Amino acid sequence: MQTAANLANPLVDALVRHAERRTGSRMLAYEAVGRTIGTTASWVRKFVGNQPVRLDADTFLRIRATYQANCDRWDAQADEDRAAFFALGGGDDAMDQGTGARLEMEEGASAARGRQAPALVAPLVDQSAQ
Repeated sequence: MQTAANLANPLVDALVRHAERRTGSRMLAYEAVGRTIGTTASWVRKFVGNQPVRLDADTFLRIRATYQANCDRWDAQADEDRAAFFALGGGDDAMDQGTGARLEMEEGASAARGRQAPALVAPLVDQSAQ
């Protein structure tokens, strides 16, 4: 049988983890979540730690509403980020998807370039003195 506490515990835990990433402190996260859902930091800490605390219907509904609002906001942000990412692909920086965009190299040229690399790198890292 699912209880309100069993349903709300993962929601509060997710809110605390998100607030912790945002604030950098677990204790500040407890305070932030507590203010948001109308409880104290101590209540949130006990609830997430599965200690016995009273869960009122009002608190349960505020937890659900806060979690849903955060999920909606995170989804909207992800949609904006995704749209911005795909908008970048249409500009000058887009990779050429054409079939003739392959660079052909001769075997001798790449081998000669490979032998020249150590001669160029040694002076840069001062290995010629060793």
